[in-house]
Amino acid sequence: MDAHVSRRGDGARQRPFVLVHGMSHGAWAWDAVRARLERAGHRVVAPDLPGHGRRAHERWRASVDAYARAVAGAMAQEGLHDAVVVGHSMGGVVIPRVAELAPARVGHLVFLAAVVLPSGASLLETHLAASARPLLRGLAASGAGTIQYPAALEWARWLSDLPPGDPRVVSALSQMTPQPLRPWIERVDSSRFWAMRVPCTYIRCLRDVAVAPAKAAEYAARLGVTPIDLDCAHEPMLSRPDELVGILTRL
Repeated sequence: MDAHVSRRGDGARQRPFVLVHGMSHGAWAWDAVRARLERAGHRVVAPDLPGHGRRAHERWRASVDAYARAVAGAMAQEGLHDAVVVGHSMGGVVIPRVAELAPARVGHLVFLAAVVLPSGASLLETHLAASARPLLRGLAASGAGTIQYPAALEWARWLSDLPPGDPRVVSALSQMTPQPLRPWIERVDSSRFWAMRVPCTYIRCLRDVAVAPAKAAEYAARLGVTPIDLDCAHEPMLSRPDELVGILTRL
């Protein structure tokens, strides 16, 4: 099975959650959040996207559509309906496509420090400044079509609210996988999503370097919502899991 699935608990308020990771990450990034949701009685699916985590060998398959089909397939396999689908960072590009593919299975989309694309745009052009794009392309050219930031840069961009020697940082950095470039450069037609009426929430991280607060405010405005703020860096699932779960379970 390509997804971590939890079923513990059978309370009346049990709700399914689907957790979609971001760039270079895998399902492992959600372990702390998954455990807390499970203890509260919720069903949880956290897939590894193709080319990531336990599916790192499938990097040739990586695309926004393949990512979304992996998520929708995991939801279908578990029979989930009306789920809260959370997309972190790059996962924000994936979850609108999941809503298009499986509208009956999606009850609420949560964009967590995530990119929100206008239809027809690419992640590279929407999120990165023009001066930063050659670096990403250069890393991909030297990495056979994949991008691997140095560990020091991964910490600085994603985990800077935790000390470098923190066990959560050490564990995360040891599990990062090279990020395929293709999902970053392909243009995504999300016109169907923008015509849908899917309830959405945006969670902004106030000490985020990867998705700066001002940029996150733009993305939230694109969705037509006011962001919910967390005082943390880019990865609250690692540094603030209790606060993040509190927000998710109050939706």
